[in-house]
Amino acid sequence: MRVLALDTATEIGAIALVEDDLLLAQIQLRVEKTHSQHLWRTIRFLLAETGWGLEQIDLWAVSTGPGSFTGVRIGLATVKGLAWASQKPVIGVSTLDVLAWSVTPTPYLICPILDARHQEVFFAFYRCTPEGSVRMIREPGHESPLALVQQIREPAVFLGNGVWRYPEIFRDRSGLRALIPEFWSHPLSGVTLAAIAQQRFRRGEGRSAGKVSPLYLRPAD
Repeated sequence: MRVLALDTATEIGAIALVEDDLLLAQIQLRVEKTHSQHLWRTIRFLLAETGWGLEQIDLWAVSTGPGSFTGVRIGLATVKGLAWASQKPVIGVSTLDVLAWSVTPTPYLICPILDARHQEVFFAFYRCTPEGSVRMIREPGHESPLALVQQIREPAVFLGNGVWRYPEIFRDRSGLRALIPEFWSHPLSGVTLAAIAQQRFRRGEGRSAGKVSPLYLRPAD
C-alpha cells in the first residue's frame, strides 16, 4: 500500500511517502508564516524523486489537529482536494495520537502537549497496552500549562511543542514526574502518521475526503 502522509498542524510540517512498512521519503520543514507557501512544491518534489504519480497513491493520511487552526485547515484542504481528484480514501489522525505513538513502548503515562496560544495547551493522556498498541485514557482538552501539570501524580512522558513553549513549567515545576525526550522527538513524524493510518485503514476506517473533519477543541482565534 502506498501512502502519502501530511501534517501541517504545527510550525514544523511533515510529508512522508511510505510503501507498506518502508519509508521512501520524508521532509520536515519549519515555516515562519504558513505551510501553503511550500506545501504543493514539496509534495511535487517528493513524488518526482520517488517516481510516484498521484494516481499511484492508495491512501492519504492527514493530521486533523489540534494545533494551529490555519495549519490544520491548509493540510485538510490539500489532502481532501488530492484525494477527491484521485478517488482514493483518506484517514484523519489526531496530532496528539501521532505524538503519543512516537514514544512507544514506555511504561509511563504519555502526555502529548501542543501550544494552544493564549497561555493554554492542548493535551490528552495515553498508555501503552500489553499488545504494543496505544490507548487514550483521557480525551483531548485544553488547560493552562500549570493546571495540567498539577493533575499529574506519576512519572509522565511530556512531548510536543507545548513543552518547549513553557519549559519553566514542564521542565522545572514538574520535578521527577517529567520525562522529556530529546528535541527531535517533538515534531510530528510523517512516518508515524502513515503507520497509524495504514493500521486504521486495515480495520476498515477509510473515509471519503468529504467526511474527514478537523479537531479544533475550541473556537478558532
